[in-house]
Amino acid sequence: MSSTDPYQAEAFPPSQPLTTFLWEVRGDRVEATGACPRCWCVTSRVWGETQYVEKGPSKAVRKLFAGGEPRYALCQCASWHVGRPAEVPDGCGASFWIALPPRGLTL
Repeated sequence: MSSTDPYQAEAFPPSQPLTTFLWEVRGDRVEATGACPRCWCVTSRVWGETQYVEKGPSKAVRKLFAGGEPRYALCQCASWHVGRPAEVPDGCGASFWIALPPRGLTL
């Protein structure tokens, strides 16, 4: 797959989270899938039960989503974008925020 949009780092503001993503809870992981706001390709963001950070495991998924705040994501589409740096395996360079469903997630 290829897109007509070249790679370009672009950050969308947290004040405008996307509301069109489909959320799925599968056991100990949560996945949000939808269209990237920059290239419009399908992209997904997955959160696992334990996410490791520099100093050890971070909060469990249940705690990550307890507050209902939008979640940060990067475009991870499989499309080829002209000019994408070699060290970046996927995506168009967009970073954005995804709003949780209005009624939250059942974890």
